[in-house]
Amino acid sequence: MRPGAVVAWWDGSKLSFGVLAGEEKQRKRLVLRGGKEARIPAARVLFEVDPPGRVPSSDLTERRDAGERVDATRSRAETLAEEIDVALVWEIVIDGRPDDGGDPLTLDDLAELAIERCDGDGRAATFLALLADGLHFVRRGEHWVPRGPQAVEELLAERERVRRRERETAALFDGLRAATRGERFVEAGNDAERRYLEALMKCALREDAASDAHQSCAKEALTGAGIRYERLHEGAFRVLRRLGRFDSDDVNLQVLRFGLPARFPEEVEREALAAANAGFEREGRIDLTGLEALSIDGPTTTEIDDALSVEPRAGGGARVGVHIADPGAFFRPGDALDEEALSRGLSYYMPDVRIPMLPAAIADDAASLVAGSDRPALSFLVDVDASGEIEGYEVLRSIVRCAARLDYEQVDEMLAQADGPGLETLQALDSFARARQRLRGERGAVVILSDEAEAHVGEDGEPQLEILSAESCSRRTVTESMVLAGEVAARFCEEADLPVVYRRQAAPERALDLSDGIARDPVTVRRTRMSLRRATAGLERGPHSSLGLAAYTQVTSPIRRYQDLLVQRQITAALSGEAPPYDRERIQRVLATTEAASADARKAERAADDFWMLRYLERFAAEELSATVVQVEPRPVVVLDDVLREQPMSSLKQVEVGQRIVVRVENVNPRAGLLQLRRSG
Repeated sequence: MRPGAVVAWWDGSKLSFGVLAGEEKQRKRLVLRGGKEARIPAARVLFEVDPPGRVPSSDLTERRDAGERVDATRSRAETLAEEIDVALVWEIVIDGRPDDGGDPLTLDDLAELAIERCDGDGRAATFLALLADGLHFVRRGEHWVPRGPQAVEELLAERERVRRRERETAALFDGLRAATRGERFVEAGNDAERRYLEALMKCALREDAASDAHQSCAKEALTGAGIRYERLHEGAFRVLRRLGRFDSDDVNLQVLRFGLPARFPEEVEREALAAANAGFEREGRIDLTGLEALSIDGPTTTEIDDALSVEPRAGGGARVGVHIADPGAFFRPGDALDEEALSRGLSYYMPDVRIPMLPAAIADDAASLVAGSDRPALSFLVDVDASGEIEGYEVLRSIVRCAARLDYEQVDEMLAQADGPGLETLQALDSFARARQRLRGERGAVVILSDEAEAHVGEDGEPQLEILSAESCSRRTVTESMVLAGEVAARFCEEADLPVVYRRQAAPERALDLSDGIARDPVTVRRTRMSLRRATAGLERGPHSSLGLAAYTQVTSPIRRYQDLLVQRQITAALSGEAPPYDRERIQRVLATTEAASADARKAERAADDFWMLRYLERFAAEELSATVVQVEPRPVVVLDDVLREQPMSSLKQVEVGQRIVVRVENVNPRAGLLQLRRSG
């Protein structure tokens, strides 16, 4: 290669041109279009195109002149390349040759066949034509190898598939853009459309858990459709909503994400209705309908699975009755109804959706401890002294009749005003609950007395917020009664050598500074919750740290939790003198199913709660709210005082834990899960 000549060189995957200006450190120095310079390995310089002219120096004018020579050379080569029919050259080359192609040819050979000239311009034009064609010949070093007819046919078919996908993709993106403007989207039903819509659906439902391939595809679709978004799953939802894939802006995606069954199979519904109509077997049950049993629950609760009674003891203290609904009286392990309940694992409770474990014929009627009706139950009659210490207990298969169905607010009001039916029973239960709370606190239990916010969806579809008071006497009574039943059930199972599911919790990660075992203020509440370890379930008995118990099992919600139903069935079998229906191996299988369902329920309910809380907070956009700083390191976190929501605030500077501040709601995007706050003042 001679200095001053215009040469062709290999630029990655394309042919470029430049004036050879010299050599430095075994690299060729080229002047390119516009007078730019490049230094490349000598091996990338392919051939001389235009004879030597003036060798450009570092002078700007000379480099620009050299750049103009480069442009002129490229223009000649491109014009000449348009005259070349590569397919015709290929047909000439492979004529009479085998299907696997022909012998390697030089660029000069092909230039001679294509345009009958193999000078610099001929070589450059042929090279450009071969690259543009990219079909009939393959470059192998300094030679070009013709592909066989079958290979060419397959490549042509692939190119057509690519072009078809590009057309389909372009049409889809046009349709998505039109849909966002309110125009009707008409599905084409082609592969490209299915691929992009599937990716959008996966991202809308699974959020960050969607695969990288689906996320990449969804981003491409949203970009192609010109849709702006704050979070990928939010953008995916919004475009699918426009396409009519979702019925409402507020649709509960968790139902779809976790595949939660909205309806029961017909066979299960028929079995439940037949069991409810048949009633329960009264033989072998102790009649406790003479006790004044009261149910205390939320005002909208229909699955009443517990009721409470209390009787004074002659020597002091009381006999507390915790009566648990017995849905196992209506169906047996292995029934279609039972298998459906096991597959669900538990009931899901979200602000806008309730997905029960059992059909309404059982859960809301036959097994529910509705007031004024005889119902089968498993009763825990526990003798406690004035301090709440357990002195003895009985566990009975029973028949109970609730005297009244009360809600938390009613009970709190009756206790506060010392007036109302069943007042003496409620007062005695309140006294018991206070004693038990103190006793458990002395034994290391952690009691968190913090108001909680609970979102609900009204009949108008709008979110409502209920603040649950930490000082609610009724809630304390129910909590302590359920814990008492769980403690007694664990004792019974241990003494009877029954395999059951125990709930265990290890001690906190660090010592808690709680003088009376109670966390009240927001800072202490957060610190305490962050220190507590997650409870686990297993067949081995062990302490439950935050409850302050040596052993504990959940048995009080058999209508709503299959694990509770399992424990209840084990106890019921022992009381009837029968073999337990579950051995250790079967319990492990049940655990695998129900623990997975519990994990899904926590995720689904947390996500739904978060969505509706943010929907509620939309009404405070641009408004100021009071907040308490509950954490500074590793990042600041505040609690919004009015709605009791914890929210990270990375922008918050120069604050102290416990400090009260005022924040402004800058942005609320429920579907994206975003709440942005900024400090005011």
